[in-house]
Amino acid sequence: MARVMIVEDENIVAMDIRQRLEMLGYEVTATVTTGKKAIELADKTRPDVVLMDIVLKGEVDGIEAAEEIRRRLGIPIIYITAYSDSKTLERAKVTEPFGYIIKPFEDRELQSVIEIALYKDKMEKKLRESEELYRAIIRSLNDVLFTLDADEKYTMVSGQIQDYGLAEEEMVGKTPREVFGAAGEIHHEQNRMVLEGESRIYNWEWEKDGERLYFMVSLSPLRDSNGEIIGITGILRDITSLKEYELALERENRINRALANLAKKLLEPISLEKISDNVIEYARKLTDSQFCIIGAVESGRLKECIIPEDTLEECQLEEEAKMGSLCDRIMENRKPILSNNPQEDNISLPEGHVKIENLLIVPALLQEELVGIIALANKDGDYEKKDLEIVERLADLYSIAIKRKQDEEKNRIIIQKFLKIVSEVLEELK
Repeated sequence: MARVMIVEDENIVAMDIRQRLEMLGYEVTATVTTGKKAIELADKTRPDVVLMDIVLKGEVDGIEAAEEIRRRLGIPIIYITAYSDSKTLERAKVTEPFGYIIKPFEDRELQSVIEIALYKDKMEKKLRESEELYRAIIRSLNDVLFTLDADEKYTMVSGQIQDYGLAEEEMVGKTPREVFGAAGEIHHEQNRMVLEGESRIYNWEWEKDGERLYFMVSLSPLRDSNGEIIGITGILRDITSLKEYELALERENRINRALANLAKKLLEPISLEKISDNVIEYARKLTDSQFCIIGAVESGRLKECIIPEDTLEECQLEEEAKMGSLCDRIMENRKPILSNNPQEDNISLPEGHVKIENLLIVPALLQEELVGIIALANKDGDYEKKDLEIVERLADLYSIAIKRKQDEEKNRIIIQKFLKIVSEVLEELK
């Protein structure tokens, strides 16, 4: 049984309406004569529908009372009025009533308006529940859902877009090119194909506030009931973590291939200088460093520094220049030095030396023995732990190659001495 509240300031009319409603099988929760009282009792009794006279005595008329009840409680309102002038009806429309009854009216008319209002209210509540469920599902997704019209303008964007510093209200009515600038050009190209009937999946790279983000975009045509394309539906999926993993794997493979190639070169019978040149080339390339200097250590002393010609010229160094105090630190503690701000880290350089933005110095150790030093500087960006790991692997190869070369030199000297002794003995036996 539906529950109805009557708001009518003429008592006789109110009693008549009450009797009619009860005869039709409705329960009357209250009969009130003022707008203020209607708001109060609607909150207390919570009727299913309110029959509201538009013209009421007092400070709050029927339209104002209906607007407040609708706003607070969402109860459907049916206006009862003897006035059908356009001005009154236009004002009443703003409150979104569920129907009008013009006095005088028949019972059948009253029942029809109430039943239609109740049905409409039921459908609207179901629709709101569906919308809330839909929004809850959308909110639970990590993907950004969106729609575009035939002019490529956003008509809807799900709330997840806020995770990327954007807001739906800022995007709706704009094209991807207007929102993303040059980075949105790829969307325009893909959108045109979708509006011609294709479905598209593509990857998109976007730089936001200095951070590089990667997305997979899925687009499909949006059609009306006649099958005509009226826009685009799309999903924006963040694949940044996956892409970063792929890039890291590619980089690791590239490093491994480079180190394998270097190891192969170092196994060849080449000079100490050539060994250093190869290590310098790979060290600069794998760490994106501008400068690289290598020093070989023998018997606890830095035997020589290998400095490329372009580094000598750029750094304004003499050919016999050494690594100075930094070398002494490495020789003493045998630990790497990584600094992305040498000045703040109190790292001093020779007067007139080219400006060093950052540096990485790594000892080349072989079974706890220091056999060399690799020094890098001016990476494009900061040196990171990964750079240190790469140079340490280079240092391992360098230390093996240097030690092998030093042992070869020692063996050569020993053999020369042995041959000299044999020659002298043979000379004495003649």
